[in-house]
Amino acid sequence: MKRNKRPPTNRNRPPNQEDDVDEEEHDQKPYLLHFPEHIIIEIFCKIPTKTLIQCKGVCKCWRSWLSDPQFTKELFSRTPACLLVTGVRSRWGHFLVDLDRAGWQNDVALKLFSIRSLRTLCMTIVGSCNGFLCHYEVHFDLSRHLHISNPVTGEFLSLPTPPNPDTRDCYGFGFSPISEVYKLVRVLSPYGKPDQVMVLTVGSGIWRNIGNPAYSFDGVTHGIYINGFLHWTGHSSSDCSRLVCAFDVESEQFQELPLPPCIYDLDETYFKLGVLKGWLSVILNLNDDIIVWVMKDYGVKESWTKEHEFKIPVGFFGISVLNFTEEGQVLGLHRNRLQAYALVTKGLVRVEVDQLPSVVSEAWDLVPSFVSLKDIARGLQLEGLQGVHRE
Repeated sequence: MKRNKRPPTNRNRPPNQEDDVDEEEHDQKPYLLHFPEHIIIEIFCKIPTKTLIQCKGVCKCWRSWLSDPQFTKELFSRTPACLLVTGVRSRWGHFLVDLDRAGWQNDVALKLFSIRSLRTLCMTIVGSCNGFLCHYEVHFDLSRHLHISNPVTGEFLSLPTPPNPDTRDCYGFGFSPISEVYKLVRVLSPYGKPDQVMVLTVGSGIWRNIGNPAYSFDGVTHGIYINGFLHWTGHSSSDCSRLVCAFDVESEQFQELPLPPCIYDLDETYFKLGVLKGWLSVILNLNDDIIVWVMKDYGVKESWTKEHEFKIPVGFFGISVLNFTEEGQVLGLHRNRLQAYALVTKGLVRVEVDQLPSVVSEAWDLVPSFVSLKDIARGLQLEGLQGVHRE
């Protein structure tokens, strides 16, 4: 990565004066930033993400490094996922917490930026991709709005509202690694009519109708992004067989992926799609059991592997499973509260972390990113988010 480490020189300034200014600016840099660039990257990658977010406000040098496009992309590629939790009512906002490590009970949640305003009646996250969030917002006048935000950098981008928005619409937010563009996909399910699909390329300002897919989608769940594809569960229009509808963000074409063999005859309310350890996953909630399948070789039916299976503990029924930690715990959202269940000891505890709201509306896996929304805005006007970082 090329970087201009020396400020522009003044040709009218004597050479020795230039050297003195350069040396003075070098001395003012934090000691850490005197190391070669590859060493700085290695150090930054070992610093907890929440600490890095706070470090951005230390000085201009730190802010410059954590705003450099190439450096932030390298850092993002090596950053582990955290849990983004959204509070409710007086504790509304986005909170970042790492529950995948030992000792999280002594952790402190970090409040990130949020875009809620006094006009907001309700808001939900409809997609997460590469550290960016896609929000669906309803104002008190019942107008509907879409935004993309980076809760780490405090930027957000307003998107055009699609024609005739409806509460039954489901969305997917994804990225094409080939053309390096972000797209928002809208699936309409009008009563008595075939599903329709519309696509917005971020930066274009235009919603495009790409026709009727050969599938009917299940419910109003939002698309799960992985490997350049957005995923929904649905039925084939030809034989009504159950399958995963995979939307290629680059070609804007659908493909069919098989489900694990045991769930073809089950209603969609029994399971949900997700991403677990970088694999497409299906979490099955059947009778008194929770079973987790992962597709270890993407697109290959035979690669579906049963990763977890356990009895639902008392008080855990109806749980929405979020993740499985390295410490052998199941993290879940139950009645708007985060809970952790230890698979070995069979213990069930409420997740209590300092500064984390006790009542939450939703939780998403998020890889925090310092990459600016300017990289995807394509000339559109960015705005600043409301909120402050908290320790």
